[in-house]
Amino acid sequence: PTPTPEATVAPPTANLPLQAVVLEHGPSRVLILDRPLAQNGVSSFPVRVYEGESIPDLVGYDALILSGGEHSPEEFEASFFQEERDRVLLAIGEGMPILGVCLGHQLLAHWLGGEVERGPWEVGWYELTLTPAGLNDPLFRDIGPQFCAFLWHRDQITQLPPGASNLASSDLCPFQAFRYGDLPVWGVQFNPQFDPALAEGVLRGATWLSNVGIDADEMAARGYQVYDGSHERIFRNFFAEVRRLATP
Repeated sequence: PTPTPEATVAPPTANLPLQAVVLEHGPSRVLILDRPLAQNGVSSFPVRVYEGESIPDLVGYDALILSGGEHSPEEFEASFFQEERDRVLLAIGEGMPILGVCLGHQLLAHWLGGEVERGPWEVGWYELTLTPAGLNDPLFRDIGPQFCAFLWHRDQITQLPPGASNLASSDLCPFQAFRYGDLPVWGVQFNPQFDPALAEGVLRGATWLSNVGIDADEMAARGYQVYDGSHERIFRNFFAEVRRLATP
């Protein structure tokens, strides 16, 4: 008789339920990370820090995520950011997995000793190139060496924090992703919560883009041409690391 193929068994950590605290820096739906978290079996505890909500005790949570937002570097030392800074730095010291997205990426870099300054507009789908460190980092497993990502920013990191590794760059932004030492702490300037449809909606709604030389219609169409699922893999890889670290 023909042998029965062995069933493929998922790693014991693959379905481990996780809980993540999400620090939200604005009310816009495009900043919300519920969809990618749900896709990865992660329960979200959102904290609207932009409304002054307090961050809970992080004991018992598996990860911390810092969302995007509209704050500029001049505001990073404002009083309303101080609790968040102190809690994030404490979480880093305790080894908690952290992912900063867009503004969250910039805040992490600033609080860890890097520099963030005004740069050129980078809005739409752009090609990113992984550095040698990025090619070997678990956050970018099965991605690269080049991939297209969705960006919506002007401020950018101009100097990494001491001990951080640059993982990716674009033509307009040298630090598209970084990792802090060998800790499970990452920042990404791009917005992996976007898919081409969501990107199209916000691009076509931003009539001001033509004033800064960006063709919204062209960028919206480009998303459908270049998107290869890398955004989903970013979240999948991050939570795979979270699950690995959460396993006794």
